[in-house]
Amino acid sequence: MEDGEETAFFGTKVSHYPPCPHPKLVNGLRAHTDAGGVVLLFQDDEYDGLQVLKDGEWIDVQPLPNAIVINTGDQIEVLSNGRYKSAWHRVLAREEGNRRSIASFYNPSYKAAIGPAPVAAAATEEGSEKNYPKFVFGDYMDVYADQKFMPKEPRFLAVKTL
Repeated sequence: MEDGEETAFFGTKVSHYPPCPHPKLVNGLRAHTDAGGVVLLFQDDEYDGLQVLKDGEWIDVQPLPNAIVINTGDQIEVLSNGRYKSAWHRVLAREEGNRRSIASFYNPSYKAAIGPAPVAAAATEEGSEKNYPKFVFGDYMDVYADQKFMPKEPRFLAVKTL
């Protein structure tokens, strides 16, 4: 067993997006969902670039002073049995300004069993099955590392079912 596999963990990711002289030729950060549960994002309050996918359209998330963006990840989608979807988002390259962000997240241990919460599974329409398999979080992270920028549904299906 690897050191730390038995404990949940808190992480922080600091990102810097420098100005890009040709933003139409470059992807900033490609569209993806986050693997964990809830992400708190402290974004630059001067330069935009973050977008979320809503009803098939990319929507700008306008930076606001002293605001925190709360992003739901894949584990919330699974725990809620699909009621709350993980948010597809991306960051555009910009010609002006240095955009910075700080993302803080809390993830379960790599050994944690993840699946729809019993109350969410019970709320699923009668006669239908759970929408998501039960799996080990570490197995999901292994798949996610290779497929972060791909559709999320195959990631859920690729993990070992308990």
